Amino acid sequence: MDEEKIVLIGNESDLLHAGYNFAIKHDGKRYPSAIHFTHHQILDQLKIPDSAIEELLCTNSCDVQQRAMVILQENMPEGHDLNSLGPYLTTSLHSYSLQGLRLRAEHDKEFEKTLMRTNEALLIVCDEKNPILGIGMDDKTFMEWMAKEKADSRQIAYWMKHEHMRPSDLGQNMLGRYLMWLRYETLEKRKQSLLARPTVQVEGLSTDKEDKAFVMNVNDLVISLEGIFHPLSNYYASPFEMKGERYRSVEHYAYEKFFNSLKLDDKAIEKIQTTPVPLNVPIVAQKVLRNSDINQDTIAEKGTKMDRWRQSAMKHKIYHNEYLQQLLLSTGSAILVDCSVGDPLWTCAASESELQHLLTKTYVTPQKLVGWMVDEEQKDTPKSLMHLYGNKSGLLLMELRERLAVHTSSRIPLLSAINTAPLKSIVTSNVICFTPESVFHPLYPAEIRCSQDGPPMKSPAHYVATQAVKLLSINKEDSDYILEETSSIQCWQRLHETIELRGRGLELEQTWWMDKRMQFIKESLQLLLDQHPALLRALLDTGDSLLVYCSRFSSMDAELSIGMREMDLRWWMQEVGMTTKTLIDMCSHPMAFRPPYLGGNRLGLILMELRREFVLQGVFPQQLPELQLTADSILGTNSPMENFMTSEHFDMLQQWNYRALWINPLFLLAKDNYPEAMSQCTRIKTAPRMVTIDDEKVSDLVDNLVKEETHTETLKAIAAEDLRAVFMKLCARLRGKIENMDRQSMDIAMVAMETHRLQSIRRSLADTNDREDGGPSSSGPSISAPPMTTSASRIPHSSSGFRMAAGRERDRERERDDERDRERDRGGASSSSSAQPAKKERMEYKIPTTSRRKFGRDREKPTSSAVSSSSDRGRPESIKKRPHTSPPSSRKSAPSPKRTAPTTPAAPVAPAAAPKPKRNPDEELSDGEILSTDEEDN
Repeated sequence: MDEEKIVLIGNESDLLHAGYNFAIKHDGKRYPSAIHFTHHQILDQLKIPDSAIEELLCTNSCDVQQRAMVILQENMPEGHDLNSLGPYLTTSLHSYSLQGLRLRAEHDKEFEKTLMRTNEALLIVCDEKNPILGIGMDDKTFMEWMAKEKADSRQIAYWMKHEHMRPSDLGQNMLGRYLMWLRYETLEKRKQSLLARPTVQVEGLSTDKEDKAFVMNVNDLVISLEGIFHPLSNYYASPFEMKGERYRSVEHYAYEKFFNSLKLDDKAIEKIQTTPVPLNVPIVAQKVLRNSDINQDTIAEKGTKMDRWRQSAMKHKIYHNEYLQQLLLSTGSAILVDCSVGDPLWTCAASESELQHLLTKTYVTPQKLVGWMVDEEQKDTPKSLMHLYGNKSGLLLMELRERLAVHTSSRIPLLSAINTAPLKSIVTSNVICFTPESVFHPLYPAEIRCSQDGPPMKSPAHYVATQAVKLLSINKEDSDYILEETSSIQCWQRLHETIELRGRGLELEQTWWMDKRMQFIKESLQLLLDQHPALLRALLDTGDSLLVYCSRFSSMDAELSIGMREMDLRWWMQEVGMTTKTLIDMCSHPMAFRPPYLGGNRLGLILMELRREFVLQGVFPQQLPELQLTADSILGTNSPMENFMTSEHFDMLQQWNYRALWINPLFLLAKDNYPEAMSQCTRIKTAPRMVTIDDEKVSDLVDNLVKEETHTETLKAIAAEDLRAVFMKLCARLRGKIENMDRQSMDIAMVAMETHRLQSIRRSLADTNDREDGGPSSSGPSISAPPMTTSASRIPHSSSGFRMAAGRERDRERERDDERDRERDRGGASSSSSAQPAKKERMEYKIPTTSRRKFGRDREKPTSSAVSSSSDRGRPESIKKRPHTSPPSSRKSAPSPKRTAPTTPAAPVAPAAAPKPKRNPDEELSDGEILSTDEEDN
């Protein structure tokens, strides 16, 4: 009850009042209200005449109690008075008032809904006329009284619980107590309906005397015959005696009977008897029959009796062993499957995880699952599920369990009892979930030592394996196979694989599964916490919270984990109203009395025990170093290892571990038309990109792979997340190399283009020089140097077949001008006749010369000064630079200045060229055309 909240209920006009006018029916009679029903039943039990009682039904609700008292006094039973009837009246008032309110809740859903909305508040009935059912005050008077007495909600709740301390002005509020008790009952019934899974009837393999199929009750829980349930299997080496003979297992008995029916010699039968592993018996029998001369038809005829021999031996083994009977009954109403690799008709070809996934489908029910196992013709079985046919061993065990359950209702726990009282007394409402990837699990890879001088062990799981080897007397070959594995997961799975394959005897394995396994786990975790203070600090920081180990349900680890994902567990606890104390109680119950697929959470309880012991020893978390990990890393939140099963191979990097769904209590609730629960339990985790972020480590791996020859074994030794990081780094390097190669290719292309341009210029100059020197005339211009347009034609540049950019053409003209100057300086003016063809040749190709533009006083200077290029790049030091040399003003050829040699007479001057026509100012220039100096001056 929430003592901080109070809900006030009015008089008979209030919906929650027992006197509210709402007719209820009981035993064929109709009552105007619950209070009419209560007093009618009290008077009827006192044998009051019906005529007098009927008057009560015509009374108003507010006057029923007074009228009932008058009727009782008028019709007092002989030998009684009010004093003698006092205890009976008080007891009857309580019982019939609750019964009337229960009937009211059944008929009036609005009343039930309103009552449940009060949650855990204190209910006070403010009825001023009735101080017994109410408090004798109305709501206004009660509020004034509370202010006068300075009483708060907690004080009122205390007075209601302790009658001897209650003030006399405050009534008994009996109706408020009845309503609160009814609210609690309704809540518990609803919770039980959500937790309890009803059983359904299915037909088995056997038939009764009337040749009708045997009917048995089953629920949704599927249990595989492994772990502690392995002794129930026909393939478990559990010796038993039958008809004076001793047999190693059910399979040994069946094949010995088979060989005897074939009249084989004692040597062949001895081979069966000396085979230690029951799963190897069929293999040995096939070899013996292959070497015999028996007809195959005879073998097939005698083999039809194998089923009967197996069935009789299995019944005898169970009925003559009390522990096996209790172990079979502890499975409750679960569907039993034998997943051993044996006879296909007697074993189940589907794994436990496959069946759990099948049951998540809305259309898959226990009836259908069992129906597919017994459907011999397989007419109604889907093609993908035809391998489910068989499992005779599990079905016959379920029939035996049904017969045994008639004589007893007790169930044994599958683990040794644990004292949960100290844990329940201090546990808070907070729940902390962890997975197999957390630092609290025995699989956590932290080294521990049994003593200071002892050898280090890779993990607590290795410690458990070491102790199991000693307890179960596992031979050296198997112990080396278990302990040579450095991975804690592999070591843990190899240990249980060896125990399953090499039976150690019923009593020894019973001790291992029920007691020693949990003891070794606790010892290993204690060593882990003692030797790693940071991990102990992380455990102590959980305070008094409930620790829950979240992992999928499996028959081998059913008592170790809770059997659910964290997000499913929290949603389920909230939906069913489960508290932490209730969850501890439920986990302590035997499996048969728990909801299907709810585990025992023993690992979480062991950690809570260790936490409490360290606190009692005076260990303070502030004195310990802090674990430098996030909370999600410490607890392994949303880890793929929630899908971990000891009996099946587990790969952390498989995508299936994130998408896996299995049946659990929340799924069972969702299959009962709870759409919100279904959307919650079908949520799939998002698989992260698991890539190593240690750049130094990845760089070393890349360098080793690049420098050394890569071998397959070397790559296998590298973890998958490291390989992914190496692959990404190599891809990044490859992309960088490709980009560099692309840039270099572009640079090479640019250099090639520039080289081609320079070669074109060189060839043009060479052709020009050949013509100036009077060399052999060519039939046409050079291919590398296209002809220039004449000045008279003034053909636009856009109409020519080849055109350079303006800037590059100017550089070309400068180079030609410089070359002519050097040639003239070397040869001089020998004769006018020789100069004239050169000038004609030059005018024919229109190679422009540069003329200095005159500024200021330079305009008055003679034009016969030496011509020089505006660019001195590449010229010899002996050539004097001329400052302020302007670039060529036009693509047209300008008149070149006359040059005279100092030792020879001046050559005749060529006739002046015709003056250029004046350019129209409005005429547009072609692309790259520049006005000459003369045109600009004009």
